[in-house]
Amino acid sequence: MFRAEPAVPGRRPLAWLVLLALLAGCSGPPSHYTRLWVAHRTGLPAIGTSTEDGVLLLAVPEWKVGDLFEIHFPVGNSLVRDYGRVERINDTLAVVRPLTARLAEGRIAASLPAPGETLYVSLRDGQDEPVMQAARLLRDGAVGDWLLLPGHDAQATADIAVQAAGTGVYVRRSGRWEIVGLLAGLLATDESASDRPVALGFVGLGELARILPGRVDYFDRDVRPLRPDFEFGVPLQPQDIDLPALLGEDQPAATPSPGPPAGAGGPPRGR
Repeated sequence: MFRAEPAVPGRRPLAWLVLLALLAGCSGPPSHYTRLWVAHRTGLPAIGTSTEDGVLLLAVPEWKVGDLFEIHFPVGNSLVRDYGRVERINDTLAVVRPLTARLAEGRIAASLPAPGETLYVSLRDGQDEPVMQAARLLRDGAVGDWLLLPGHDAQATADIAVQAAGTGVYVRRSGRWEIVGLLAGLLATDESASDRPVALGFVGLGELARILPGRVDYFDRDVRPLRPDFEFGVPLQPQDIDLPALLGEDQPAATPSPGPPAGAGGPPRGR
């Protein structure tokens, strides 16, 4: 019997962070992990994955096209802040386009994970450093988009499902990290197996394809204001971004507060 259920917080909400130090990672993890808040609200962030099309994240019923989000991008040991708007949304996913930041672009895979192919879940450790956790498809994908995390018990798997919902699921092909899904915040128990493993559900390529653009205008230039922290490695100043003008508002609005310096040695196209 195969039983699926929503993930709920467990008694050890940070237990999985301790386990990450023991995990065998993969060199050069991608930097697409993104935190988002509905603008002018506080609380726990939504987790998204930046892509060539925008930040992909799990949709919430009350969100709508045009909603404004505050976005935090970890880049190395720095933090970049920006705002973005919901550009497209359906029952499952939303796409948020940053107003000024240039994304660390994640590439969507062109084909489904093959049976036996290693998948990786993008996580953060206790120092907020990226960790790629190896995973495999439950029953080689015969029962859908479910992942098993070797070495994790049921509680640790549940903690990841709750705290990392929306993070990217990847494959490693020809030296490139390619996105094949987002964690969905769902759990399933394979009750037919003797050890009753608990699996993580993810939103796969079939669902991602429903919200990605069907075609891209080659001549459509992504022109945005220069960000000194991206282009020159200096701290962002409040006057560097005219947020009211970007939003088309007459009244003054909050400006992204300057984050730590991005560092002159950082990527010229940060986020």
